[in-house]
Amino acid sequence: MSEVSSNEAVGTKVRKGNPFRGIYIPPTPDDIIGPALRKAKSISPKISGKKDPILQKKAVVITRIKVFSEELSNRLIEIVKRCPSIEKMHPFYLAAMEIWLSKDSYKKALAKIHGASKVIRKITRNCIFKIKSVRKDELTPTSEVLKQIDKLRREAYGRLSSVVKSLKKELNILAEIVKKMKRVPDYDPALPTVVVAGPPNTGKSSFVKTVSNAKVEIAPYPFTTKNITFGHLEYKFGEAVIRRVQIVDTPGLFDRPLEERKEPELLALNAIKHLADIVLFLFDGSHEAAVNVDEQIRIFETVKNFFGSAKPLIIAINKIDIADEKTTTSITEYLKANGEDEPILISIKEKINIDVVLRKILDFLNSSQRA
Repeated sequence: MSEVSSNEAVGTKVRKGNPFRGIYIPPTPDDIIGPALRKAKSISPKISGKKDPILQKKAVVITRIKVFSEELSNRLIEIVKRCPSIEKMHPFYLAAMEIWLSKDSYKKALAKIHGASKVIRKITRNCIFKIKSVRKDELTPTSEVLKQIDKLRREAYGRLSSVVKSLKKELNILAEIVKKMKRVPDYDPALPTVVVAGPPNTGKSSFVKTVSNAKVEIAPYPFTTKNITFGHLEYKFGEAVIRRVQIVDTPGLFDRPLEERKEPELLALNAIKHLADIVLFLFDGSHEAAVNVDEQIRIFETVKNFFGSAKPLIIAINKIDIADEKTTTSITEYLKANGEDEPILISIKEKINIDVVLRKILDFLNSSQRA
């Protein structure tokens, strides 16, 4: 039989899932142009053969333009490659991203940057052709030809820089979205996820921390004044790990009716919806409950309707160590009258019946796997 006591549900390192981790987007065109220009100017190619000043000048200028162009183009291509594609992004991260930036705007920004890299290569070919085409005739002094080559060099730098400068808006958009998305907790889609919901101060975060028995990841979540908490737990049989699970707290996300939410808040909720394999709802059965029974029931109905009947639902009443009998009775009677399973009476503080909740989670996971 599996061991599922809270003492044995310990944290584990899992594969990190945030595709925006480790990405750096230069926030301004100058952050791309400056380093490329410095590298180009540092190049001094060795010229073999006769030391014709015009040939030498052409060789140096062409080499530096190529380096400048390659640096710009490669940097732009690298940005496109590093940014996760819409098609491969998990729905959780896609929904979270759309809180700030629509997927169409994201794709357009990447497309414009990718297109700019092609424009840079085309401009480079044209500029080099012009420089190679410069000829000295008998009437033109060498100094004038050298000046002409310098003029073409400045023109090339200017045109190439202008292409990157035209990306000011797109670079800023991507830099901002990457900065924001890095704050979204890591999620591993390979692991089943339990979303913990309930009225304010029912012990959601405490439950996550208690069953994780490890340092949980706490990160700011969009449009809430609190933090979202990601924890990980292991189910063990002896020393062998038989199941790993992610568990997520949802602070302040369901304390108002959905019809009162603005679109960004609904998008934040939608991101959470993509996480849940199982929903654990915590009622507060104590005399210290932050909201009354009617309000707790309203929040329960909101959560149930939001996640839908396809998501397994586990119901528990927390704080039975300081229970108010009238409150727990009212909640239990409501649940029975509406065809819900009888709630599990728990105390997170005193670790009462936590193992029962964990076993129920495991039972749901095993039954879904068999199905």
